Amino acid sequence: MAEEQHGVTEPVTPADPGSPGSPDERPKWSGAAPVPPASPKRKRWLEDESVFPPPPPPPAEPPREPTREMATGRMFEPDTPVDPWADADPLPSYPVEISYPPTWVEPAVAAPPPPAQPPAVPAPPAPGPAPAPAAAPVKGRKAKRPAPAGPPPGWRPPPGYVAVPVRRRRRWPWLALISLLCCCGCPAWFGLPVYEQWPADAAVPSVVGGLTLRDDASSERAAEQLKGDMRAAYLFADDTFAGLFVDGDNKRATVYGTTGFHWSPDDDVAAEITRVTGTYKLHDVRAAKATERGEARRCGVGTDDGAEVVVCSWVDYGSLGTGVFTRLDVDDSNARLSALRDTIVTRRSKG
Repeated sequence: MAEEQHGVTEPVTPADPGSPGSPDERPKWSGAAPVPPASPKRKRWLEDESVFPPPPPPPAEPPREPTREMATGRMFEPDTPVDPWADADPLPSYPVEISYPPTWVEPAVAAPPPPAQPPAVPAPPAPGPAPAPAAAPVKGRKAKRPAPAGPPPGWRPPPGYVAVPVRRRRRWPWLALISLLCCCGCPAWFGLPVYEQWPADAAVPSVVGGLTLRDDASSERAAEQLKGDMRAAYLFADDTFAGLFVDGDNKRATVYGTTGFHWSPDDDVAAEITRVTGTYKLHDVRAAKATERGEARRCGVGTDDGAEVVVCSWVDYGSLGTGVFTRLDVDDSNARLSALRDTIVTRRSKG
């Protein structure tokens, strides 16, 4: 197509393909994707579902490789494992003593002798302290005896074997012996004097060794007065006794006391000697030698009716007494008190 301008005919320039008036005009990209047609809407779940299209079929599984389905060697092997050394070296069913050869020991290589040296001149000894004595070797503890080895696992005695019981070594029951001594020996040791001395009886005889009992009226009144004093001083005593004696040299001996249980002879003899201290004005009071275990004695020097006397008292678990002696020292008075006590007091436990 041509266009005439100013008497000159020129061809018409074709329009821009992108212009709106061009014949090749195409719709521009709007960014919208095509929408598939909507499926029929399901109204209710109780309605007939035959109008709805069926679900698509599941995708087919890919074909497997034929080499993976071939049988292998493990299909023909047994499931139970087999020990390849089961029958190689079987153990016998009875104990066998196996001896092994001694282990070879590497022989010791002797060291070369040292080179000879010239003899050294001894130096004069220097004065110094005496050498200390060598320490005594320390004895170590004895190693414990190892336990005997037991049979190997799975061992059984051979047929006809009879077990012999081993006699166990008897040990002395030291612990039981010590317990027995502590439980029975201590009470017996401390309780024996009580058993031997209590209960007791008292009776004043007419003659005791070289002493003769005075039976005149004044002596009997004095003896009764002494019994009353003892009963007043010891209310819980079992019995009281008193007697006035004289020997061939006209040495007087007066004894009085009680019978009954005394828990502490040491304290009771101290109380008795204190009780008579004011009567005889005693001094130089000291402990005297006793003749029995469990007995306590004390002696002192005083005066009686202007004459010098020795007063001795004894207390044991079954009796208590005091003796007054003239013209005797403390040791002789204590010996005469023992003779009077052993004659007047008798023990019920001894028959």
